[in-house]
Amino acid sequence: MLNELAVLSRSLSARGIQAQAWHPWMQTFRKGEAIVAELDATGNLARVSLLSAEHVAGLRNIAPDFHNSFPGFNLNCPLLEVEDAQLWNQPEALWECASAITTSCRLGYDAKDLRRLERLLGDFPLKEVAPRLAGGGPKLEATLAVLERLSIAKFQADSFVRALLAEVIAAAQKGDIPREKALEILYGKPNKKKLKLDDCQITLILEVADKDRFSYLVADASVAIEVSDLLLRTDEKLSASSFRCALSGRPDSPIGDKMPNPNLPILGPTYLMSMNKDIGCQMRYGQTSTDIYPVGKETVQGLNDAIRFMTEAARRDRTWTGVPNGFRDQGDLLITYLEEDPDGPVPVVGFFADPSSDSELAVYEARTTDLHAALALRKGLTQDPLIRVIALSQIDKGRKQIVFSGCYAASAIHAGRDRWLAGARNIPEIRIPFPVGKGKRAEFRPTFAPSPPQVMYSFKRQWLRAGQSNQAVPGVDLSRIYGLMLDPDSTKQAGRLLDRYLGLTEPLLVGIARMLAGGTKLPDHARNEALIVLAVYGILLFRQDRKKEMYMQSRDYLLGQFLQLSDTLHKLYCKFQRKDSIPPQLIGNAAIPMAMQSPSRALRVLAQRMTIYLAWADQYRGENAGLVKWCRRELGRISTLLKDHDLIERVNATGKAELLLGYLANTKESEKKEDLSL
Repeated sequence: MLNELAVLSRSLSARGIQAQAWHPWMQTFRKGEAIVAELDATGNLARVSLLSAEHVAGLRNIAPDFHNSFPGFNLNCPLLEVEDAQLWNQPEALWECASAITTSCRLGYDAKDLRRLERLLGDFPLKEVAPRLAGGGPKLEATLAVLERLSIAKFQADSFVRALLAEVIAAAQKGDIPREKALEILYGKPNKKKLKLDDCQITLILEVADKDRFSYLVADASVAIEVSDLLLRTDEKLSASSFRCALSGRPDSPIGDKMPNPNLPILGPTYLMSMNKDIGCQMRYGQTSTDIYPVGKETVQGLNDAIRFMTEAARRDRTWTGVPNGFRDQGDLLITYLEEDPDGPVPVVGFFADPSSDSELAVYEARTTDLHAALALRKGLTQDPLIRVIALSQIDKGRKQIVFSGCYAASAIHAGRDRWLAGARNIPEIRIPFPVGKGKRAEFRPTFAPSPPQVMYSFKRQWLRAGQSNQAVPGVDLSRIYGLMLDPDSTKQAGRLLDRYLGLTEPLLVGIARMLAGGTKLPDHARNEALIVLAVYGILLFRQDRKKEMYMQSRDYLLGQFLQLSDTLHKLYCKFQRKDSIPPQLIGNAAIPMAMQSPSRALRVLAQRMTIYLAWADQYRGENAGLVKWCRRELGRISTLLKDHDLIERVNATGKAELLLGYLANTKESEKKEDLSL
């Protein structure tokens, strides 16, 4: 990670972009609202108020590690024990209990929680923070006052919690805090599944009660910048020793035994390098942690500032966004930028990810077309700028690592995107019906080019019971999907991916085909997924140089067409000869598994079963006779073509995909067939 961030830091410096220098201790608060504990001049708790999530998002906390922080911390809730567990979903009864509490009520805190509070409100701020902020300017007057008041009060955890719960109740009675929020703090959060009150946390920020005396309050975004600058100034100056940073090659002072851990979107607190001395495999030549790679404090500060700058909330969907992880529900963090203009206005992240806001499925092609046009109009140092792509993933709570890193010319990315789109179009015309409303004709939607994240999600879903259900399964690495788009030669990779993908999606396409023939209807999400699956088949075949102009003449595609026509003839026979008594599965659909194992056997079985339907078709003269005669002729034509192919050879992975595409492909009589299926 350090090398990639060093490139990013140099790109920002070369462009003259001065990222806000945040001291490694300065961290963002957790997302959500915060309660403010206001201290009076004697250090006692005077009142409690509430800060909005938007306000909290702009603040910073002094947090050198996961155990110490100031002026805010995560307050463990509930503060009180619930006497009657049956009241978990009765807020009015809980509020009556809260209103009747006394100073001797039983707290929900054990000795461990109380010791934690004493450290957060006593030891750490007074011993570690106060000396570093002494002598601060006007912006720090309120912060320094809070530190002084903590010292005067000689903080006691038990008395603080009792004062806090009393002020929370008072604030709720006055309407300063919603009653629902107050009950969560006092008793916990209702869990409807477990039928109980769960433990939870809320951010608590210390503040002065006499706010009118100070020009800047503790909970002020500009104060955080002043605190960070003061911490940086009071850090140890550059050493006069001969230490040289292994990353930059410049004289510097050692980073010490701990790397910064910026709070990154998607991933949370992220150490720039994390090595645990207690894990044997993380020892190298008898060394671990920062001793393995001796980097300088000033250099690492630049890396910390650079990644925080690039992942600011305002740059979401421009330089960073979330992408799916191949194996876990939690997503990964993707950072993408132009090397010569890292803060440029062109949102190049759109080549690799979807916008964070809800959007239509079929927008990837249009979005990337606009991005390419914007890059072409851009006036930069080069006509073909380099684009950096970095994806970071969470291995466990303490470790994050880069799972994909690459540098590509804009022309190479556009060429990869063109291959991706050509692959998505590398299928015959297939349209899937979507219900519009009762009594209305269904809307038939064509396939489209999915985005790489949509393909990632598709690889994480195993379809079952002919598309009626699905379940989550481990997917594939993000690098394999990006490689499918960006690598000029990915024939072997595409073959392996197709073999895996068939097992996941074959039941869905069989179910779609059954639905098109009048069988069980599938929900909209299954139909939407089928549109993606078909396009992925096209991409995976295209990357194996199996273009539709070629494979539509192959044995397996023709076999799929034969199965489709068998279903059509079977359905026509049932509609007109058996008065619409159509079975739940037609003969072609039932023969798909057999055809994928032994084409010759499947054709022999079909020939025996179809004798009665072929004889009927030869004599039929009634309604839709034209469609019946056309179907009969097409079956004869494809049978003739299949004679020229080896029907004994087993069907491989590409053949199975081609068979399914042939089975679902529209024909020149599609309109008439659609009328029948509806």
